[in-house]
Amino acid sequence: MNEFETLYRQHAPALVRFAWGLSGDRSTAEDLVAETFVRLLVRAPRIETRTALAYLLAVIRNIYLTGWRRQRREIALDDEMPAPGADPAVVLDDRRRLAEVLRALDGLPEGERAALLLRVDHELSYQDIAAALEISVAAAKVRVHRARLRLAGVR
Repeated sequence: MNEFETLYRQHAPALVRFAWGLSGDRSTAEDLVAETFVRLLVRAPRIETRTALAYLLAVIRNIYLTGWRRQRREIALDDEMPAPGADPAVVLDDRRRLAEVLRALDGLPEGERAALLLRVDHELSYQDIAAALEISVAAAKVRVHRARLRLAGVR
C-alpha cells in the first residue's frame, strides 16, 4: 500500500464528515473529498503524515469557500427504503434529529461552523484548528466558543 492510499484510508471518513458539516449535503461532501485528494496528487505529492489531516481539512475548506460545485446529473430520491428489520419509527427519528443538527450547523457563520467541526468532530487542538483555518489560536478558541453559544441558543 502506497503513502497516498494510506492517507486516503486513514482520513477519508473524517474528511467526509467535515465536508458534510460544511456543505450540508452528503453527495457534495463526497465530491469535495474527491477533489481534495486529486489536488493532493497534483500539488503536494509528499506531505508529512502527522500534519496530513490538518492540511486536508484546510484544502476541503478552501474548495468549499471558493464555491467549487460539481454539476449533479442525478435526481435525488424522495425517500429511501429502510433496511430490512429496521424500525421505521427509529429511522425517521434519526433522520429528523440529523436534519435538525444539520440545520443548526448551517445557521452558524462559516468560520464558526468550521472551527466547531474541527474541534468537536475531529478533536483537533486549538493550535491545529488555527493552522487549518489560518487564524490565531485565540481566534480559534473564540470561534468555537461562539459556535457553542449559538447552538445553545445564547446570543
